[in-house]
Amino acid sequence: MTMQGRLIKDFIWWMVILAGMAWCGKVEAQVLPEYSAFPKTSVGLQLGTQGIGIQGTASFLRAFNARFGFNMVPGITVLYNSRDLRLDRSSVYAIVDWQPRYGGGDWWSRKWFVSAGMGYYFSNTIYREGIGATPNYSVSMSKVRPYIGTGLGNIRVFNDISMRADFGFFIPTSAPTSTYENKANTITNGLKGLLPGMNAGLTFYYHF
Repeated sequence: MTMQGRLIKDFIWWMVILAGMAWCGKVEAQVLPEYSAFPKTSVGLQLGTQGIGIQGTASFLRAFNARFGFNMVPGITVLYNSRDLRLDRSSVYAIVDWQPRYGGGDWWSRKWFVSAGMGYYFSNTIYREGIGATPNYSVSMSKVRPYIGTGLGNIRVFNDISMRADFGFFIPTSAPTSTYENKANTITNGLKGLLPGMNAGLTFYYHF
């Protein structure tokens, strides 16, 4: 079995385990909706720095939530420093959220959560147009990435539609590689090193 096959298999097992935890948690714990940052179950559309995607959730115990999703960046080419730049990215992830201040009556306590999880990128590559003696090249970034983050949840939009705001990072587990010289260094320097793993986005979801 290839490395990618093993990772996908492990991801599926984690989803099964977390789904079981969510089901058990619903049976054992009485969650008061007015204090929770999470819906019982939901499905929604995520928009942000990781692209666009779908996300499903299930809350468990009193202050925990499991999320599973898929993101992708459409094949868009932009002009950067007068040259074409294209990002090829698609990923799956499993995240567990914890609401530290569940039970508090203030708005912050009812909305704020912290997150940890794991993402796997099927593709995570930047393609760059060359210039002069520099040919076209690509930079491939880490595919397996643990996740840490924070956010605000259960922000009512209208009726059964609510919104979740996330900010965090999918942390690289290996250095980027380039098909031309040391161009990968540009990904690891300054802000350019943060953007590939940054997860800043909004999820609009229907809750059941």
